[in-house]
Amino acid sequence: MTQRQLARAARISLGTLRDFEQGRTRSLRPAVLAKLAAVPGFEPAQRPDRAPADAERIRIAVLGPLTAWRDNAQLALGSARQRGVLGLLALHWGTSLHREAIIDALWGKSPPASVVTEVQGYVSRLRKLSGREHGAESAGHFIATVGTSYQLTVDADQLDCAMFGQLLRRGWDAHAGENPVLACALYRRALDLWRSPILGDLDLLRQHPAVTALSCKRSEAVLLYAAAAELAGAHGQVLSHLRDLCASEPFNEHAHAHLMIALAATGQQAAALQIFTDTRRRLDRELGVRPSAKLAEAHTRVLRQQIGALSQLSRTGRCFTCSRPPARAG
Repeated sequence: MTQRQLARAARISLGTLRDFEQGRTRSLRPAVLAKLAAVPGFEPAQRPDRAPADAERIRIAVLGPLTAWRDNAQLALGSARQRGVLGLLALHWGTSLHREAIIDALWGKSPPASVVTEVQGYVSRLRKLSGREHGAESAGHFIATVGTSYQLTVDADQLDCAMFGQLLRRGWDAHAGENPVLACALYRRALDLWRSPILGDLDLLRQHPAVTALSCKRSEAVLLYAAAAELAGAHGQVLSHLRDLCASEPFNEHAHAHLMIALAATGQQAAALQIFTDTRRRLDRELGVRPSAKLAEAHTRVLRQQIGALSQLSRTGRCFTCSRPPARAG
């Protein structure tokens, strides 16, 4: 059952359902819960009437400014470096991060003599944020110590970048399984989790490799969404994402090719051809190269009005750089 079908069956708005699923609200009115529980085929394990217990769990968002909540209350995360520790652990969700890697990322090549004590202090204070009434034992499970490493031990649905990675992979599976409509829905949900650049309030981590890698995953998600949308005949859905990606990555020829196709498919052929002209001039002026085969193919299809002739990428759902499904993000 899709989100839209579930919302229609429960007679609630799609926005209400998405807000609950994505953690923007952690509780629903009893009447709304009753409507959801009454939907045929909605398994008990899926029912949001478990929300009151789950609402006590901490939630963390890194796909934008670093933010954390507990019991619907936003948490004060402390100094820039303390927030940096939490941000790094979130970006390395599912694995442990060595203390030296944290020190290198937050202090560079000249850390103070007390740096180990400082890191330990930051971790201790972050643990207390999730302690609630359950005391130190519960707090210790929020950030685990593994030798001289630390690991964030929240579930995937408590961390937006982990949710993004799961949705992206599910979208790829649906695309490869020749279900482009479902793939579009999953890619859209994944991209909806992004609020702004990753950890946008932490200059200390702006150039960190984990930030760069996750940003690339967002670009990949947009391109996969565009390929699925072409198969599903839903070009208009992805236009805003493609425009944003092309603005932030002016030399990404695959993004510009997909933007051209989406524009032409929505009746904007002149705008599509202008994209090609502008991109060709930019490539020549800045890099001294000619348009790639992908961009040239898109230009030919727009000129010949062959938008219905799907590219090989759209048919297979493959990533632009490899034939493997997207790696787990987060």
